[in-house]
Amino acid sequence: MARQTLRTAGLSWQGQWSADADTRLQLGESRNTYESQPSYYRTETTLRNFVLQQGQRVGAHHFSATLERREDALLNPATEFSDTLQGRRAQNALALGWRAEFGEHALQAHVRHDQDSEFGSQPTGSLAWGWQVLPAWRVMASAATSFRAPTLYQRFSEYGNATLVPESGRNVELALRWTDAHSSASATLYQNTLRNLITFGAAGPCASPFGCYVNVGRARYQGLTLAAETRLLGVAVHGSVDYHDPRNQDRDLLLARRARVLATLGADGQWAGWGWGIEAQGAGARFDDAANKQRMGGYGLVNLRAERNLAAGLTLEARLDNVADKAYETARTYGTAGRSAQLGLRWALR
Repeated sequence: MARQTLRTAGLSWQGQWSADADTRLQLGESRNTYESQPSYYRTETTLRNFVLQQGQRVGAHHFSATLERREDALLNPATEFSDTLQGRRAQNALALGWRAEFGEHALQAHVRHDQDSEFGSQPTGSLAWGWQVLPAWRVMASAATSFRAPTLYQRFSEYGNATLVPESGRNVELALRWTDAHSSASATLYQNTLRNLITFGAAGPCASPFGCYVNVGRARYQGLTLAAETRLLGVAVHGSVDYHDPRNQDRDLLLARRARVLATLGADGQWAGWGWGIEAQGAGARFDDAANKQRMGGYGLVNLRAERNLAAGLTLEARLDNVADKAYETARTYGTAGRSAQLGLRWALR
């Protein structure tokens, strides 16, 4: 039997100093505990995030500067097979951004520098361009680089691999978007090429017989995303479908546990003072293993949500996920949550 507990807390503040200047501060912490019995195993990971962002508009130009710090902590108490393991890591980042519009054209540029306590420094950046060809039609293109360090859990938990290295990527996109007063539609072609993709693989480099985190030397995602939204009788309807090829280029096979087709369909509206929403999501067939031998079928889920304002800044929120209590797998023989309900209060200081 296994039990997983997730606790999260967050605090955000935003100050609008003038029509041209604003500041945002965000603090967050999450603590994830996983325990299994009768073969005792326990792991606890704690993540803390601190973000300070300043925005400034000068004429047609908007500039932003962001300071970010992320702290990871891992605690694995001793078991009959292993000693107590503790680890800590921090990552600091500085990001600078610029965007501006020049008639029918819009440009964006961002640079970011990460300093990781284990993996050193890594620069990344992005460029984007948009062109309003006609009043209802817009063409967009972008290119970006990415960097992702493995978490302490991915390196040192029961499923961890201490030899994992950071993942890096290059992404390009080309999109066409149509918009009118009530509807919009878009088509986006993309390609994301990755080095040392961090993913879950077969048993071997860790203590678990069920699999371990590994690096895939060369991976590539390329595909087409179609999306649309409109309003019908006061109800906002939206949907998307993604056709892509998630490929392990080292083996020229599909990446494990990645479906080639993903789709969503949803609706949002208001009724008797309540906001409501319904969403259906589906995933196609995929393979559980890197060798593409163990096929898993596709699945579909339906989720519901509702919210109501109780007072100024105070909102009651409710959510019901997997309404049909459908049994499905995202990983072979690994159970997923059935029907689940959430009820909460959200308070925003205004």
